[in-house]
Amino acid sequence: MRSPARGICYSGFTLIEVCVAMAIGVLILGVATLSMAGVQGEARLKKMAAQVEARARGSLLEAVMEQRAVRVDLAGGLGVDGRVQVRRVGERAFRNPQKGEVWDFSPTGVCEPVSVRVSNEAGEIELEFDPLTGVAVRKEVRVKS
Repeated sequence: MRSPARGICYSGFTLIEVCVAMAIGVLILGVATLSMAGVQGEARLKKMAAQVEARARGSLLEAVMEQRAVRVDLAGGLGVDGRVQVRRVGERAFRNPQKGEVWDFSPTGVCEPVSVRVSNEAGEIELEFDPLTGVAVRKEVRVKS
């Protein structure tokens, strides 16, 4: 830009250009922050599902190793921080566990077939457990967008 009076040439950014660049940067930062919050929520959800799976495998192993029945309190939330719902054989829909409802693991190496749904603000994961192995044979993940 030339000064009309002296013929001097100035180079640099105008205040408007600097403000536009800052606005674009703040917009990108906002989008990145929201994306990271979603990723963290999904990671917490997967951690909850892994805790339920570990609890089932551990309970089945404990029942076999100690040759005694092990009962896991479903109403206690299975040790996860989110919402836990169950569906037993013959039931069509998931429901909240009733007070005193348990999941039985036999010393013969089988467990009661149960489906478990864990959910938090990020979404939900449904786990269907195999009665012979106590391992989740089907996982269905639904993440809120």
